Amino acid sequence: MNSLFEIYFRPKKWEGTGKIYEILGVLIFKKVIVKLGRFTGQKSSKPNNYYLWQKDKEGIQKYERKTRYNEIMHLIGIILPSIGLVKGVDDPVTIFILWFVLIINIYPFLLQRFNRIRIYRILNQKNKV
Repeated sequence: MNSLFEIYFRPKKWEGTGKIYEILGVLIFKKVIVKLGRFTGQKSSKPNNYYLWQKDKEGIQKYERKTRYNEIMHLIGIILPSIGLVKGVDDPVTIFILWFVLIINIYPFLLQRFNRIRIYRILNQKNKV
């Protein structure tokens, strides 16, 4: 079972260096989220999910595990509303909420994939040294 998770989380060849995510605007999304966080009072000096704070191998691995957790949470936020929409809900308010939840989870999901590509690259470089 563990290997299935590894297969899922490991960056895929088609993801390459993450350029596809950059083209989709993931870095712009990240900047907006960070600015919104600062606007709402989140301290940039406090460790968060948007920056790698501990640059040693252990810290990088810990951050990589956080991206896995965050990705799964956002994936659930994509799958559940999708199921509701496919089932053909009739209530317009429910339809709106399902679409809203689906949409607000797509970019955070993509950001976690993008971050993991960069993390794997760093870990591979550290393992070569």
